[in-house]
Amino acid sequence: MQKSQIVDKIRAARFAHIQWVQRAKSLVNGFAIKEEDIPLTADSCTFGSWFYSDGQVLLAIFNEKVVKEIETLHHNLHDEYFNIFKIYFDLSNLSFFQKLLQTKKQISDKEQKKAEQSLKRLEKISEELVKNLNIVETKINMADESMFEKYV
Repeated sequence: MQKSQIVDKIRAARFAHIQWVQRAKSLVNGFAIKEEDIPLTADSCTFGSWFYSDGQVLLAIFNEKVVKEIETLHHNLHDEYFNIFKIYFDLSNLSFFQKLLQTKKQISDKEQKKAEQSLKRLEKISEELVKNLNIVETKINMADESMFEKYV
């Protein structure tokens, strides 16, 4: 894999992550959501799909600590989004997504504040995740192209 391909994939994954965070903000701010906004497992969202496939090349380039931190932040982000999601929706029957999305609960002011606090935590996690991705991208950009020729 060429250096430019790795950088392009990191950028696409970062963009997908940022869009996903915007969905959480939309939910807390009272906007309707779509089926793709339902919290997925950390390995099935667009960012996770990249991270657990092409993103694993990072393990070969960087020490495991940096990659593990990105993974931990990503899992924490999903946990926080799920906390927000369950404030607004009854999760007793997740198999009927369309029905679920049409039955947003009325929530109390206390629950709204709880969702807003979770959103703030989610945003902090996201900032840290993006910061780590930016550092990784910068290091890749600074590395010699020949370093990447062995990665397919």
